[in-house]
Order: sequence, then C-alpha cells, then structure tokens
Amino acid sequence: MSNLKSRTTAWALGVAAVAMSVGLAGCGPSAGPAPTSTGDAPDPNAPVVGGSLIADIPSDEGCVDPQQLIGRSLLSVMRSAYDSLVYQDADSGEILPWLAESWDVSSDGTEYTFHLRDDVTFSDGTPFTADSVKANFDAIIALGAKARLASSYLAGSTGTEVVDDHTVKVGFETPNAAFLASLATPSMGIISDADAVKDQGARCAGVSGTGAFTIDKYVKDNGMSLSVRDDYAWAPAPLHQGRAYLDSIEVQIVPESGVRAGSVVSGAADVMTEVNKPDLAVLGDTPISVRSNPGVTQGLMANPKAGVLVDPVIRQALQAAFDRQLLVDSTLTKYQPAATSVLSAATPGYTDLSSKMAYDPAAAKSMLDADGWKAGADGIREKDGVRASVSLLYAAQRMAPYVPLMELIQQQAAEIGIEFVLRPLPDADETTAWTSGDYELRISALTRGDGDVLRTAFRGLDPKLDEVLNQQLVQTDPAARNKLLAEAQEIIVEQGIHIPINELSLPMASVPAVKGITFTGDSLLLYSELWKSQ
Repeated sequence: MSNLKSRTTAWALGVAAVAMSVGLAGCGPSAGPAPTSTGDAPDPNAPVVGGSLIADIPSDEGCVDPQQLIGRSLLSVMRSAYDSLVYQDADSGEILPWLAESWDVSSDGTEYTFHLRDDVTFSDGTPFTADSVKANFDAIIALGAKARLASSYLAGSTGTEVVDDHTVKVGFETPNAAFLASLATPSMGIISDADAVKDQGARCAGVSGTGAFTIDKYVKDNGMSLSVRDDYAWAPAPLHQGRAYLDSIEVQIVPESGVRAGSVVSGAADVMTEVNKPDLAVLGDTPISVRSNPGVTQGLMANPKAGVLVDPVIRQALQAAFDRQLLVDSTLTKYQPAATSVLSAATPGYTDLSSKMAYDPAAAKSMLDADGWKAGADGIREKDGVRASVSLLYAAQRMAPYVPLMELIQQQAAEIGIEFVLRPLPDADETTAWTSGDYELRISALTRGDGDVLRTAFRGLDPKLDEVLNQQLVQTDPAARNKLLAEAQEIIVEQGIHIPINELSLPMASVPAVKGITFTGDSLLLYSELWKSQ
C-alpha cells in the first residue's frame, strides 16, 4: 500500500510541497545493488555482506534513548537501531512510508491516521502495533523537556488513539503542517512498548527498537556495540531491502578529533565523524564525505530574559560584532561556510538575511553608546553599575572542537566592549540548562528538514515571534507558510535572538574500504547502508 492516499487533500499536498528540500549538497540515498556474499561478488562495486566496522565519534550524552538525544553523531548511530513511522528522502525531500505503510490527513489538517505494517518486530521479539505508537507518543509528552526535540513535535496534540491493531490516529488542536517531517527524525524513533513506560533514567540505559541493528552493550562515555538483525525486512523504499550489510558496529567515544583522525589514517578505526580544521592535514587524501545540514545555523542562541541580554540593544550590537568570514576561515573547514540567515540555505523556507547581519563594529559601538553603555577602564562597557558581561554556555564534550571558534568570538565581542565568559558543562547538564532556561548565550545549531525547526529552537522567547511561528505551523499553503517563516527569521535576526555564525555540517572521514555512504534527509549518516570492500 503506498502513501499516495495521504496526498488526496489539498492540505496534504501543501505539506508535501513544503517538505521538499532545496539544493542539499553531498550524497543522497540509493537503493543500490542487492547484497552479495563475499564468495559470490565478481563485481567489485557490489555490496559485500559481513564484516565489522569501527566508528569513532566525539561525545556521549549518557543516554541511548533516541527520544532524549540531541547530538548529531550519536543520533546517526541511533538511526541504525530505531526506525520512525516515515522517512524523508534526501534527494527529493519527499515523505515516504516506513513503519507506517500509508496515512490519511483530515481535511482540516488536525488529524493524521497511520496504517501500520503488520510484519515488524522489536529487537526484544515483541510485535510493533498501534499500541506501540500510542505508548511512545504518550511517553514523549510525559517526558516533556527531557525529550526536548520530540516533545516539541507533539506540541498541541490532543492525544493518540488506537483504532485497531495496525491503525493509529494522532490529533492536534490546530493544523500541524510540520508533523510528517518531524516524524521522520530519529528523535521520533519508536521503542518497544515495555521500554516506553520506563522512567527516564532506565530508558537511557538501553531500549529495544525495530532498527536494522541492536545495541548489545553500552558503556557511558566509552562506547557501544551493535549487531545486525538478520530478520530486518522493512527498510524504506530508497534504501536497500533486507538486513544491513555489516554484521556489527563498534562505536568508540573519542573526544579529541586529532586522535579520531589519526585512528582513521592508521586503520585503527574505519570511520570518524566531525572532521575539524586541524584534522585536514592529518587526513591528507583520506576520503571525506559531507552533506549540508538543514535547520538552524550554528551560532549564539540568546536568552532575552537573562542578564544584560534583557536589553535588546546588547543583542542587536552583537549581531553586528562578528566578522563571520574571518571566524570561518580561521577556525572551521570549507564545509562550514559563513551563515547568511537563521536557517541554513539547505532548509525549506530559508531567506537570505546577510544584509541584516553585516559585520559593522562601528555601528555596534554607536548603538551601545546611544543606549548608555560606556566603556570602563578595561574596555568592557557598563551601564547603571552593571557590567556588559555575558556567559556563553556550551556542551564540554560535544562542542570541544569549537573552542577555538568561541575564543575568537570572545575576542571580537570584547572589541565592541562586551565580555564573554565561557561556560562549559558536561553534555547532559548543558542540555538540562538549555531546556530549563538556565543560560544567557548558548552556542549550538539544530538540524531538521523543515522550517518549523525555528519553533523548536526559539519558542517562548518573544511574544511576536511565538505568534508568527504558531501561524506558520497551521498554514496549509506553502507560499504563505514560507512568507511567515521569512518573517520569523527577520524577527530573530533583528532582535538578536540568534546570532548566526556558520552553516553546519558534520564532515566524516573513512578508510577507502568503506562504501555505501548515504545520508538521510536531515543529513544523518546511515550505518545500515555501509559496507566494506575486501
């Protein structure tokens, strides 16, 4: 059964059009040739079944529950163990069947009815049913901020109803134009019924999924071991059908990018994620693969309710304080160009706001002078006895490669008289600080193949912005929705709620034997498509 039925209404046609990707670079999914055993492969380009792969990634969030994670490298690994109801194709942006064979959307866009596959099982042996979907969605809502991304995708839900064993209905108070694209993310990966009802901590230790691999062992801050599911038979259509090619994957947590690069060059690891500028010299001609990330660009996310950032002039001055091209050229790679808006150019709904983000330190100083912020003896400004000092929160492990970038940002802010104090926290604590509003500035990005990512990242920070973001979510006409997304981006830039720095991508390097490199619509590496030549 195809998903064509779901596009019979004008509203659903609008959703599909908005979901289309625009100009994403890099590799896209391909069904590829059928798996071939090592003894039967006269064609050197035919995928080989078997073997193991070692992947070095930079950080661990202390959790393997996909619904609670935000780190890209770890979410890529989770994508191999946890499937979603739908899949977003990297080339077309189209939403395709996965665990759901098809879906219907009500004429007013407030109800989604999913018709589920009846041949899927979890790695614990239990069947996937409509009860599984309800258990998962109810649990995500109950987790709330602990499932920061997933819970935002279900905001405004009126509940999940089991129609029969393989039919489930999800309702919303108002139309949710971004719901299908949201469902395609690993944050909405489905876990077993029994695991969904566990408490947050127990889920972090390990949960069962329906994915091509099973997590056999997880050691916090050390790594995990995954083994293939021989009975896996429900991959989405763009990907190869049947079990994954590899037998097993060993994931190692290696915070130092130079060590990760050295391991790939020496052959101690097959893959490293998050290649950084100093690694390029080490890697030499080692193959590097990359796909631009759709979503919110990497930059400084401001909390306009905290510290001196309550003054919009401080935030607006910071928007003009940074030479983005110099920041990129000095600390990042060619794969991470300077940002030109809040959304990356690879995101549906992107609008170019580079003219509103121009580097102009003289204008920034004039704004601050006019607002009463006067330079003190050390060059840092003060007003009414308050020092223009701002803390910059970051995840100590996940963002370690970006410390040189933050230090140069710190220097450029000081040139206009604003002090930046770096505030590293353990990754899990940083996420908690973000979700609870305990931050002033936070350096981060947020990847998703839909402009509604703005609502996930910036809701609750500005009343006018919230109004526009809520309007785009219920807008069924793609052109009208993109106009609202453009308005939201302008508000964010003009109010200094986000100070974009660079387009985000996570370049990965691999030994030449690694083949089948494929990315999802939200630029995650698909380990289930990888294979190794002999």
